[in-house]
Amino acid sequence: MLATLVVVSCGKDTDSLEGKKARLEAARTEMRALETEVKELEKAIAAEDPSFGKAEEASELVTTVPATKTDFEHKIEVRGNVQSRTNVYISAETMGQLTALNIVEGQYVNKGQVLATIDSESIEKNIAEVENQLEFATTVFEKRERLWKQNIGTEIDYLQAKNNKESLEKSLETLNTQLDKTKIKAPFSGTVEEVPVSAGQIVQPGTPVAFLVSNQNMYINAEISEAYIGKFERGDEVTVSFPSLGKTYQSTIASIGSVINQASRTFTVEVKLPNDKDLLKTNLVAVLKMTDYEAEDAVVIPSRIIQEDLDGNFVYLVEGGKKAKKVHVKLGYSYDNKTEVLSGLSGGEAVVDKGNRIIADGTVVSVQN
Repeated sequence: MLATLVVVSCGKDTDSLEGKKARLEAARTEMRALETEVKELEKAIAAEDPSFGKAEEASELVTTVPATKTDFEHKIEVRGNVQSRTNVYISAETMGQLTALNIVEGQYVNKGQVLATIDSESIEKNIAEVENQLEFATTVFEKRERLWKQNIGTEIDYLQAKNNKESLEKSLETLNTQLDKTKIKAPFSGTVEEVPVSAGQIVQPGTPVAFLVSNQNMYINAEISEAYIGKFERGDEVTVSFPSLGKTYQSTIASIGSVINQASRTFTVEVKLPNDKDLLKTNLVAVLKMTDYEAEDAVVIPSRIIQEDLDGNFVYLVEGGKKAKKVHVKLGYSYDNKTEVLSGLSGGEAVVDKGNRIIADGTVVSVQN
C-alpha cells in the first residue's frame, strides 16, 4: 500500500484533482482490506466464544428466599377475663338489725371469721324457753319410760311423753341454727372488696353484707366463635398474656363449653391460671393464643412475596439463575407473616423476594443476595 502511495505521489501532483482521486482510491482499498480482516477475526473469535459480540440483555436486580419445608402452625387470638370461683357477695340469711359490723373495705379476713352480727335477742329468749320446756319434757319422758318398762301406765302416755320430748329437741336445734345465722361468717379467706351496709341497718334474707374476693382458684373465661368448634381439646396448651401487666404465662385448656350462645354464636373456653396474688386481679383482660391448625413438613414462604392476578395467587421463581418464572400457588393458612403453600411449590425453590413487583414472567434477573 505504501508502495502504491509512493508511486502515486511520485507520478502525479497530489494537490491536483487527479492526485486527490488517486489518494481516495488508495484509502478505499486500504479500508476494504481492514474490513475483511475484522470480519475474519470476529468469525474466528465467535467460534471459540459463542457469547462474543452479542449485546448484553438488561437485567433487574432481585433477591431470593428459599421455599422452606418446616412444621407450621396457625394460632388465633381471643380476649378473655380473669375470674375466680371464690369472689362472692356474702348475704344475710335471716331478717334483723345489724348490731355489729366487724369489717371495713380492704380488710383481709380468714375463713370462719365473723363479719357482722344480726340482733338475736328474741331467738336467744326462745332458746331459753324451749330449753326449760325440754328439761321438763325430758323428766316426764324418763318417768313414763320407767313406768312403761314396769308395765305401769298406758302406751299412749309413754308415746306422748316421747313425742313431746323429741319435738322440743328439734325445735331447739332449729333455734340454734337460726342463732348461728345471725353471725355472718367468711366462707373462705380473702379481702373485703365492698361493704354495702352499715351498723344499725335492717337487713332481709339475701341482703348483701360484704363482697369478698380471693385470688384462689382463678381462671380465664373466653368466648370463641362457633367457627372453631372441634379445633380445641381439653389439655391443649395456651399462651396467656396480660397487656396491662406485660406478663405472659403458659397454661392449658381446663374445659370447653357444650352450649352455643344464641346471641353471640360463641362457646365458652376456660383456661387455668396459676395463683399470683401480687398481680392477677378479677376481671383483668387477658389475650389467649390458641393453636387451631398444625402441619408437619409443610412448604412455607414469607407472606409478603405472594401476589395475585386473575388466575389466583402466584410467586416468581428464578430459573437457571437468570430468568424469572411465574408460578401459581394454592395457599393454606397464614400466621406470623408466613404462609403455607399447599401446591405449586415442593420446597427448596429460590423465590423472588425484593424486586418481585418490577418483574414479569421471563424477565432477565440478577440475584443479589
